[in-house]
Amino acid sequence: MDEKIKLLKAMGDETRIKILQYLLNGEKCACTIVPFIGKAQPTVSQHLKILVEAGILDVRRDGIRMLYKIKSDQAVRIMEVLDIPRMEVDDALLGECK
Repeated sequence: MDEKIKLLKAMGDETRIKILQYLLNGEKCACTIVPFIGKAQPTVSQHLKILVEAGILDVRRDGIRMLYKIKSDQAVRIMEVLDIPRMEVDDALLGECK
């Protein structure tokens, strides 16, 4: 039960839901997540950390880039049940990773 509560608490934030909507399209670099969310990098990093610690996201390093993807099928199902759509975005519009 604790894991389910942890999952629901982590998903109980508008910014984190927006991150998940974006990641429903597949693995993304933090350098595109930050401008997509439109908040300061430290704020987005904190939200990503919460999602990783809750077991919702996987993160891996590729050189200097941090890549995130959804690993929790339960989180995806919750998004589907709540009818939360994926966000279609042209990553090129968000800028280049540095």
